[in-house]
Amino acid sequence: MESGTTNRSSGKIYYIIIILILLGSNGIFIYNYFTTDKKLVHTEEELFATDSVRMQVEKLLNETDNELDLYKGKNAELDAFLKEKNDSLQEYADRIQLLLRQNRLSKSQLEVALTEIDQLRYYKRKYLNQIDSLSTRIDNLNRENSTLKQNIDQEKRKNDNLNMENIRLSNKVAIGAKLKTNSIYITGIKMRGNGKERETSKVSQIEKIKISFNLEENYVNEPGTKDLYIKIVGPEGTTLYNEAAGSGTFKFQGQDNLYSTKVNFEFKQEGQSLNIYWSKGSDYAPGKYKAELFCDGFLIGSGEFDLK
Repeated sequence: MESGTTNRSSGKIYYIIIILILLGSNGIFIYNYFTTDKKLVHTEEELFATDSVRMQVEKLLNETDNELDLYKGKNAELDAFLKEKNDSLQEYADRIQLLLRQNRLSKSQLEVALTEIDQLRYYKRKYLNQIDSLSTRIDNLNRENSTLKQNIDQEKRKNDNLNMENIRLSNKVAIGAKLKTNSIYITGIKMRGNGKERETSKVSQIEKIKISFNLEENYVNEPGTKDLYIKIVGPEGTTLYNEAAGSGTFKFQGQDNLYSTKVNFEFKQEGQSLNIYWSKGSDYAPGKYKAELFCDGFLIGSGEFDLK
């Protein structure tokens, strides 16, 4: 009787132990399940936070690049400034990227990353304000330079116009100052025994050539002593020349020219008559001759004559 009771008691204890073992195992399983699930949730939250930070950084850098592009190429000084500030911003971005490479951030690490992003935003605004100020100053200087260039161009045009006007006035004065001749008469001269002149056109008798003309009045030209060059061209088209008789060279229109003779006369602005004599010192050839008169750089008259 006692033996049967003892066996039943032992069996109950055995079952109780089995049940306790099973409950313990299930409890551990349940604990581990929920603990693992919490760890997974926590890990997913950390990874999500990391991706979110990375997206913020990339968006901020892309926005910054686009904003900086608006200022590029305007000025060498501004481009250098842009590069300097962009490099500084990139240093902040690199530090953030270094944190994000871990993919698993603790709360403190995440806070550091977010703080770095805030600093990146701060310096972005600060640098963009500096860049905008520098760009505005450069634009103002460019406008001032453009206005100054326009003023210089206007003054240059005024000066050019003034110079052209002065040239026109000078030309008018020069043309107005040009002496004019009329009543040019050219003939051969033979001297008589009594010292009087006799006109002749025979080459066998001519001793001198006489050129007579009148100068018209001219109150634009300054009075004073002037040089008058006479160029006598023979039948063959060459200038009659005798250095011993006073021939030489003079400038006309920038070129050296031969003259047969030169005289000085006193110009009085009023009309006056002049007679010029020249002897070439040798016989003349028959044919058509031409005499040209030059003064003050102008051809002031000419005339033709025949010798037989």
